[in-house]
Amino acid sequence: MICGYCGNEAEFMSSKQFYGRDYGVNMYVCRPCDAYVGTHGKGKTPLGTLANARLRNIRRAAHSMFDPLWKGKYRKMSRSKAYRVMQELMDLPPKKAHIGMMDEEQCFELIRKLKEYRGLA
Repeated sequence: MICGYCGNEAEFMSSKQFYGRDYGVNMYVCRPCDAYVGTHGKGKTPLGTLANARLRNIRRAAHSMFDPLWKGKYRKMSRSKAYRVMQELMDLPPKKAHIGMMDEEQCFELIRKLKEYRGLA
């Protein structure tokens, strides 16, 4: 996997190598950029794109707006329905409608649209 920040090849490693503890996943890491992304379990398929600290924080903010639609005691819909809502709000195909695939601008747009959708704007 190539780092979108510097163009270098990201290092593939286990979460144990990166964190010092095994979380049951592997990772792609670009140390010079402090960018990383986890994988689906112990496989090599990334959960999204490499993210530096800033993008990771923005993605967390997007998740904090999105996840209550389908998680927790205030859930409004199923997970699959929530992702269909995201697809519609963002005009994205199913494979791209994941916060881990979004850049900063898309995350901010999703947050804004979710505030409107949830009646918080």
